[in-house]
Amino acid sequence: MTQPQGTVQLPPQLSTIAPEVDAMYYAIYWISVASFVVIVGAMLYFSYKYRRRPGHEAKPAGHATVLEITWTVAPIFLLAWLFHAGFVTYMHGVVAPDNARDVRVRGMQWNWEFEHEGGVIDELNVLKVPVGHPVRLIMSSSDVLHSVFIPAFRVKRDVVPGMYTTLWFEATHLTEERTCERDADCPEAHFCGRADANGVRTCALPLFCAEYCGAPQGIQDSAGRNTNHSTMLAEVRVVSQEAYDRFLEEGPPAPAHCDAAEDPAACWGEGLFSQNGCNACHSVDGSRAPGPTWQGLWGSTRQFADGSSGVADENYIRESILQPQAKIVTGYSGVNMPPYRFSDRQIDAIIAYMRTLSE
Repeated sequence: MTQPQGTVQLPPQLSTIAPEVDAMYYAIYWISVASFVVIVGAMLYFSYKYRRRPGHEAKPAGHATVLEITWTVAPIFLLAWLFHAGFVTYMHGVVAPDNARDVRVRGMQWNWEFEHEGGVIDELNVLKVPVGHPVRLIMSSSDVLHSVFIPAFRVKRDVVPGMYTTLWFEATHLTEERTCERDADCPEAHFCGRADANGVRTCALPLFCAEYCGAPQGIQDSAGRNTNHSTMLAEVRVVSQEAYDRFLEEGPPAPAHCDAAEDPAACWGEGLFSQNGCNACHSVDGSRAPGPTWQGLWGSTRQFADGSSGVADENYIRESILQPQAKIVTGYSGVNMPPYRFSDRQIDAIIAYMRTLSE
């Protein structure tokens, strides 16, 4: 299916509500242009016609009751229509269809996490949605104020700490599975996403955090983008209904290149370690980092800030990933690690990789 083209002001319309939003935008835009031309034109005309000239004496302006009533009442009808049309469009964008598929969205510094039906969690900053089926995002924040903004779908909603917010959309076109090296290689409104576990980058639609809190520069992802609040970027991949159902059934797949590895699970875990930013705070060679090193961690006895201790086994690693503040290692009380939601298979892969660092 050929994707629609964007305009000078707006990107292509890639959701069912996008044409409605654009129609409202352009109605307001052209009304504003027409009003500007009429008002400024009249101002220039009267400035010229009634300019000061020799032999002409200025007289007090008259009183035109009919004209004053006209320019007072006429805008009321226009404003009433704009309110009605805007309210209808707003309600269409707020009330999701009954058959919408729910996706839980969690915003955290500086990543997006997406949990699908059945507890299936995709890789960080990647949102898969089916084409031609409504999707409702149920959103929450783990720390500060965030905001989900998908320009091609014409949807935007704040993600507020301590409460749930929602938005919905129905994608109308598949994202092209086109490999890329830079954004210019992708179709209009797309960008070149980050590299997957096989080192391949494909085109996707951008999902922005529309808030800016002046956060310091963060680490860079595999695409070279800063992962701070102002560039908290995720990618939307619109797939077929069959591909989406297969994703829900199987979960995120292990990278193909790990099939030939001596330990496929450890190979996958190593990829997850780098792809999800774990290497920003944890080293694997024993060097000092913001968080505890992974070298020699598996099977060791950990001393915790509350005075207790425990062995770094499967349960400890799982808890540290899902609830990182439950047991804080002595000396790392000032480190605030966000919770990560991995599938059981992904956690098993991370544990397998961690074990290799202690052999």
